[in-house]
Amino acid sequence: MKILVFSDSHNNTGIMNDIVKKYNSEIDCIIHLGDCTDDTTEFSTICQCIPVFQVRGNNDYDSLYPHTRTITIGGKRIFMTHGHRHKVYFNTDGIYYTAAQEQADIALFGHTHIPYLENEGGILVMNPGSISLPRSSCGRTFAFITIENGNITASIMIYDFDKTEKLRSISI
Repeated sequence: MKILVFSDSHNNTGIMNDIVKKYNSEIDCIIHLGDCTDDTTEFSTICQCIPVFQVRGNNDYDSLYPHTRTITIGGKRIFMTHGHRHKVYFNTDGIYYTAAQEQADIALFGHTHIPYLENEGGILVMNPGSISLPRSSCGRTFAFITIENGNITASIMIYDFDKTEKLRSISI
């Protein structure tokens, strides 16, 4: 299973759609971690058979999506949140503890616009960064998660208009 992960797209659908078109044949689902969930509406025309899982962010005022969600993909539990209610600007403790309570293997969050990828106590904790308004020197980022034979590999990807390269990868 290969999962494409976005967060904090803030109405910049062009880049996300380019990435979805490029990797359409490789991905099994898409996760969007909020700000702005409406940005994913065009995915249905690009990749009609690929499921999209979402949570709302602090800028998704009228969204009907939940603030948190736990799903199971490829036999692994994935806790999803935007992160603004977990004080992620200070640390990832709130994300980690909530994911542990949910018995999650993976914890995903956004909000900071800064990519983050660590193994914290056996839980893969990741923020894909922002594809449109990055706040880190590495620029626009998104992520992949691959679940194969019970193993999880996650990679933060740097998006450049001419190329895409891997920033960091971790396996648990």
